[in-house]
Amino acid sequence: MAPILGFVPLHLPWIFGIPFLANAESFDAWYHGRSNGTESLPDGLLGMPAGAFYLTVLVLLAILGSVLSLGLVRPWGLVYPLWIPVLGGRRVPAWFPLTPTVLGSALMVGYALTLPIQIPRAIASASTDDPFTITGALIGLPVFLAWTIALPTAGWSYFRRTRSRCAGTEQKDGTGDAIVGP
Repeated sequence: MAPILGFVPLHLPWIFGIPFLANAESFDAWYHGRSNGTESLPDGLLGMPAGAFYLTVLVLLAILGSVLSLGLVRPWGLVYPLWIPVLGGRRVPAWFPLTPTVLGSALMVGYALTLPIQIPRAIASASTDDPFTITGALIGLPVFLAWTIALPTAGWSYFRRTRSRCAGTEQKDGTGDAIVGP
């Protein structure tokens, strides 16, 4: 839930052009795509200012990542929900959620290891030209760290619950379905 509880509420005001916890002096230029090397880009996409479009994509990706991460600890992560055409009711192959979990966890942990250097450097070099440095360092990065701990933990839990299917030593019941459990 770290992306939804920490990332989304912080970014929603920014999507609507409100510089909440951001440097108001540089926010407007950034929001309209007129700073940090984006001056030559179009004024916006799909009728939205460039900053709003960018932030909307980030928020949607955070929500998607959160929902997929939640699937690692909820029953619907083991069996496709019935509303999904063709796959509904079938077991989710264990490798399917574990592959992006392992790759994402490795990237997140690798990045998190650089944070003890990056956070003080970001705070020391913060200027009025960047609307988000302080907010990102003091709020965004701790939320990122929470997700960096939660994602591999949830992935490990999922692996433990499905390991017989991962190892290829699954037991079958009389109908040919795999038996999940200890």
